[in-house]
Amino acid sequence: MTRKKSTKKTKTKLNFPYKKISLKWYDANSSSGWLTLEAMQKFEPALCHSSGWIFEENDKFIKIFATYSFDKDDGTMEYGEIICVPKIWMV
Repeated sequence: MTRKKSTKKTKTKLNFPYKKISLKWYDANSSSGWLTLEAMQKFEPALCHSSGWIFEENDKFIKIFATYSFDKDDGTMEYGEIICVPKIWMV
């Protein structure tokens, strides 16, 4: 009996040293227009949600990226959608 050759592509394992994370954090909110008393009383910071991989973290901030690619010429990793959130802003 002849075995069929597999056409399934094998995945190359990437040495990916970054940990996935989801963040909730507050950001400043502003208004340059006129607000009523009721609108002013309801005015609060914006609650933000960000997901990505931790690039750097220390006592003051966390820096994450949400997308990445590899340079076609030399294979170096490139980072996109980068955000650095102060720890005191995190929920």
